[in-house]
Amino acid sequence: MTELELQSEYVMDFFCRRADGLGFHEIKNNAVSPDLFIPANLYEFLKENSRKAWNNLLKKSEYNGDEQKLLRAIMDMIREKIEASANVAIFLNKNRTITFEGETLQLIYVSGSELRGDEDFNKNIFAAVEEMSYSFHHDAKKIFAFRPDLSFFVNGIFLGYAELKSNFTNQTAKTNGRNKIITDYLEAVWEYTKIANGNDVSQTLRRRMLRPFEKSIHLVTTDITDSYILRDPGQFFDEAKRGFQDNTISISSFRPVVEKVFKPLPIKQVEATDPRVRFEEAMRSLYSKKMIEKEILYYNFMAYTYKTVTTVVNGHKVQKKEYKDKTGRLICPRPKQKFGCDRIIERVQEFLDHESEPTYFIDCLRAELQALNAPQDLIERVVAERDSYCNNKYVYSLLLQYAAGFGKSNIIGWTALQLKDLRYKGEWVYNKILLVVDRLQLRDQLDSMMLNMNIDKAMFVEATDQETFVKALSDKRRIIVVNIQKFWELKKAIEKAGKDFKNMRVAFLIDEVHRSNTDDVHQEMYSAFDELQDIFDENGGFITRGSTKKNLIVGFTATPSERVLARFGEFHRSTNFNQLWKPFDSYTMKEAIADGYILDPTKHIIPVPAKMYFELPNGVMQAITAAMNSGQEERVSFAKKQIYENPDRMKAIAEFVVNRLLSLVYGKIRGTGKAMLAVSSIPIAIQYCKIIRRLMAEKTASGTFAKYADAPVAIVYSDNQKYEKCSSMNGGVAEDKVIDNFKTAKNGLIIVVDKLQTGFDEPKLHTLFLDKEIRDINAIQTISRVNRKTKYKEECHIIDFSFGNVNEKNIRDAFAKFCGMVITDFDPLREKAIIQELYRELLAQPIYIKWFERYKSSVNNAEANAQLCLDMDADIRAWIKNVMEAHAQYTQDLKTHSEETAATSDDDPAKALRKTIGRYNSLLVLLQGVIELDAQFKDAVFIDFWQRYCNIYRSIFEQKDSIGSIHTTFDGEIGLLVSDEVEIEEPQEQDDAPENSRSKKNTGENRGGLASIFDTLARLNATEQEREQEIQFYFTKTNEFYEFLKSDGRFMAMLHSPNFSRDEIEKEYNKLIRRFLRQAEDVKIKKLIDENKEMFLEDFKDRITQE
Repeated sequence: MTELELQSEYVMDFFCRRADGLGFHEIKNNAVSPDLFIPANLYEFLKENSRKAWNNLLKKSEYNGDEQKLLRAIMDMIREKIEASANVAIFLNKNRTITFEGETLQLIYVSGSELRGDEDFNKNIFAAVEEMSYSFHHDAKKIFAFRPDLSFFVNGIFLGYAELKSNFTNQTAKTNGRNKIITDYLEAVWEYTKIANGNDVSQTLRRRMLRPFEKSIHLVTTDITDSYILRDPGQFFDEAKRGFQDNTISISSFRPVVEKVFKPLPIKQVEATDPRVRFEEAMRSLYSKKMIEKEILYYNFMAYTYKTVTTVVNGHKVQKKEYKDKTGRLICPRPKQKFGCDRIIERVQEFLDHESEPTYFIDCLRAELQALNAPQDLIERVVAERDSYCNNKYVYSLLLQYAAGFGKSNIIGWTALQLKDLRYKGEWVYNKILLVVDRLQLRDQLDSMMLNMNIDKAMFVEATDQETFVKALSDKRRIIVVNIQKFWELKKAIEKAGKDFKNMRVAFLIDEVHRSNTDDVHQEMYSAFDELQDIFDENGGFITRGSTKKNLIVGFTATPSERVLARFGEFHRSTNFNQLWKPFDSYTMKEAIADGYILDPTKHIIPVPAKMYFELPNGVMQAITAAMNSGQEERVSFAKKQIYENPDRMKAIAEFVVNRLLSLVYGKIRGTGKAMLAVSSIPIAIQYCKIIRRLMAEKTASGTFAKYADAPVAIVYSDNQKYEKCSSMNGGVAEDKVIDNFKTAKNGLIIVVDKLQTGFDEPKLHTLFLDKEIRDINAIQTISRVNRKTKYKEECHIIDFSFGNVNEKNIRDAFAKFCGMVITDFDPLREKAIIQELYRELLAQPIYIKWFERYKSSVNNAEANAQLCLDMDADIRAWIKNVMEAHAQYTQDLKTHSEETAATSDDDPAKALRKTIGRYNSLLVLLQGVIELDAQFKDAVFIDFWQRYCNIYRSIFEQKDSIGSIHTTFDGEIGLLVSDEVEIEEPQEQDDAPENSRSKKNTGENRGGLASIFDTLARLNATEQEREQEIQFYFTKTNEFYEFLKSDGRFMAMLHSPNFSRDEIEKEYNKLIRRFLRQAEDVKIKKLIDENKEMFLEDFKDRITQE
C-alpha cells in the first residue's frame, strides 16, 4: 500500500469519515489560500458567530457589501498577528476574539462554558487537507515550495501539518518522515538566508516565509506504527542561519542537531500488535478537538524573567513581581511532559466516572487476576488485602516519578490549569487547587510559572502565611501556592476565623512529595501535610472517610521511597501474582539522560582526598593505660566532624576550590559557569565562606582573573541562634535576593548546608563541590542540582572531598536505585502484623500492667497526674536498675559455666523494651495513610506513656563523657584522583565499615574494649596511607604531563611571550594534550587530563612563573 493509498483510504477515513473518528471536515487542497487559510471556513465561522459585527463591517464604505474584500482584510490582519506571535496557539489563546475596525469578531470558542457547556465549542470548524501546496514568492519569484501530506485548520486558520510514511514501501517516520520535515525547514532557512542577506532586521520576511514551520503548534510524522513530534523548530534558526552564512554547515550535517529534539510520541498501548491501535491513540492525543484546545489554552506559553519589587499599599509593604524584560521565550511541552499531564486528567476523569462505585478498583483488580488465570482462593485473598489499604480508598492519589531537571514545575503548572477548569456534569470539580511546596525556591518557580501561563490574577494567589491562606480559601481564587512549612496549627487559625472548609473538594499537587511524606529526617513535613489535608476532611481524620466527593493528591518526585509508593502509587500484581507498588507514570533519569534532556551527573565524579593522620594525645594515652590497668569501663570518642572541622584541611580545600573555579569552572558554558559547595554544618559553611572570599579577593585583584572579581561568593543556611545570621554573612541581603543575585550573575559560588539541595534550579551550575556525605534520596536530589542542560553546557562535575571519598560509591548506589522506575514489594499487611505483635508485647510489660490505667485516668487532672508521674518515675527507675542487675548476673553465670554461651549479645529487658517502643513508633509512622490501623494502636495516651519510659531510660544512660578523643591532623596533602568508569547495575548494600558508614554524629564508641583503640588507629592510618599512594601515583603522572609540556619549545615560547592571546595558547595546549594522550595507554590518565585540563594549564603556568 502506497503512502497516498494509506492516507486516503485509512488516515483521512479516521480523521473525517468514521463515526468514531476525530470528526474533522475534509477539505480539498485547492480551497486553501496561498497564505494558509481556508477562506470558506473562516467566512462561515465569522458570519455565523459574529453576525452583527460582520454586517456592521459590510456596511462600511470601504467594503460596501463586498464580503470577499472584507474577508481578505480580516485574513491579512490575522496573518500579521500570527506572524508576530510565537506560534498559532499563543495567537489563538490571546485572540479568542479580535477587534477589527471597532467590531469584535469571534475566532474560536472554548469548551466548558458555565452556562452553555460545549454548545459553542462544537461550532468550531476543524478541517484536514490532503496534499496542500505551499509556495513562497519574493520579488515575483518563487523562492521555496513544499507539499505536506496532511494539514490541519480550525475555523480556517492553519494549525500545523503531518508527514505520512508507509512501512509497506519501507519508509519509516523515524528516518524518512523526520528527514523530510527537517530538510524542508532547513531548505527554507537556506533560501531565506540568501534573499534576506542581513536586510531583515525586523524579521518580517522570516516570519512570513517560515510561518508554516515556525508558527505551527507542532510538526508530526507517522508511519502508523510510530509517530514523532517536533515543536518550535525556530529554536534552531539562528544557529542554522549563521552556519549557512559562514558556510560551516550543510543541510545534511545540521539535520542530526534537529533530530535530537524530534522525539517519538509516547503512547499507553506500547504492546499493541495492531499498528492502527497505536496510530489512533497517537492521533487522538495530538489532534482530537479537545487536545487541540488544550494546546491553545494550556500547553503553549511565553516565559519571562521577573524581579520582585516592594510597594506600599494602604500603608502595608506588598511584594509583587514585575518583568525584568519583555523578551520572552516560547515554552511548549516535551512529549513525555504532555503525556504525563494528559494521563493525569484522563485518570481523574476515570475517578469521577466511577465515584459512585465504591468497589470499582477492587473489581478491576479482580478482573485483572482472572485474566491472569489466578486460582480463585488467591483472587479472594489478594482482593481482601487490597481492600485493607488506604491507597485510593478515601482520597484519590497519583504518583509521578519524573527525573529531577526534566521540568516538573511546568507539568505541575499545566496540570493545575486543567484541574482548575475541569467540569463534570456541569459543575467545577475542584473548589481549590493547592500547589504544595516546602522550599522558597520551589514556590518562586511555580509563582513565576502561573504568571507566565497568563492565569487570571483573580484566580491565583501565593499564600505567604496563615492569614493569607485562610483568606484565599474563603474567596474566589482557586489556585493557591502553599509553602507547607508556614502552616503549623492551621486548624486553630481556621477555627479562630470562624471558617469551615469541609465541604470543599480540593486537589493537592505536591512537588518533591518524598519530602512531604517521609519516615526519616523530615517527619515534621509529614505531619504538616496531613494537618493541611485534614482541614478539608468531613469527619476530622486525615483522610476523607465516607465522603462521596474525594479529594485528589498528585505527587511528583524523582526519588520515591517505599512508603511514598504504597501511599500514593499504583497497586500492581505481576504475572507471577507478586504484590508490587509502582508509580502511576514515570520518566526516569535513565530515560531523560538517553533523550538528552539532562546530563549524567555520575559521569564525572572526581575524588579529591585530603590526607589525614590519626593519633592519641599523650594525656589520653596515659588515661587509657590507667583505665586498662584498673579495669575501669571507659571510652575514647572519635567524631567525624573533627575531620571536617579541621582548619588546615578546610584551608587546603578552599584553595583547591578557588583555583578550580578560576581556572576551570568559570570558563565553562561559554564563560558563564557557576558552582555550589555543600558542607555538613553551619560553622563549617561560615568558615569556608570567609576563607574563599579572602582567597578570591587576592587572586582576582589583578591579572588574568581580575574579570571574576565581581563573581559572588554567596552563602545560604537556616538561621540558628548559635551562629551569626545568614543575611549578615551576605552584607545584610535577604536570602531570596541572595539567590536571585547568584542566578543573574555571570559566574559565582554558592555555599549551602541543607538548603537548595532540593528544587533549586540554576542550569548554569557546572560543578558541585561536596565536603559532606550524602546517600540514597539525598544523594540523588543533591547531585541533580548540576544535571540541568543549557546551551553550551556539555558536562557537569562532582568534586568529592568527603572523608574516604565515600560519596563516589554512595552516589553510584543511589543512582542505581533511582535511575529507573522504582518498584517495591513493600507489604503493609506484614508490617501491620508486626505492629500487632509489638502492641501485645507492650501490653504484657510489668510497668504497663502496674501503671498505665492509673496514668490514663490522671491525664486530665494536672495535679493528680504530676504526683503520679513522680511516683511512676521512681518505680520505673528502680525496675530498670533491678532488671539490668539481674541480667548482668545471668550473663556472668553463663560466662562461668560456658565460654561459648558467654558470647550471647541479648539485651537486658530494659534496653529491649526501649528498642521495642522505638520500632513500634517507627512502624506507626511508616503505615500512616498506607493501611488502616485500629484506634487502639494510635492511642495518644498509650504512645505518651511509653514515650515517658524512653525519656526516663535516656536520662539514666546519658552518655558518660569520654576520657579523650582520637586527634585528627591534616597531613598536608590534597590529591586529585580519577573515579572508575562504572556501568550502573542493581543497587549494592551500603558499606558498613565503621570508618565509612558512621555519620558525623556517631561517637565511634569502641565496643571491643579500650585495648582495640590501637587497632582502630592503625586501620585508619593504614587506609590513609593507601590513599596517599594513589595521590602520589596521579601526582607523578601529572608531573610527567608537565614535563612533556615543558619539552615543547614552541609552547614554552608562547607562554613567555606577551604577543599570544589566551585562545592561541589554549589551541596549542589542546594540540599537545592530543599528542600526549596518544602516548598514554591508561584510560584513567586520559580521564584525569580531560576532567582537569584547564586547571592543569593554570597550575603549569604558575609553576614556570615561579621557576
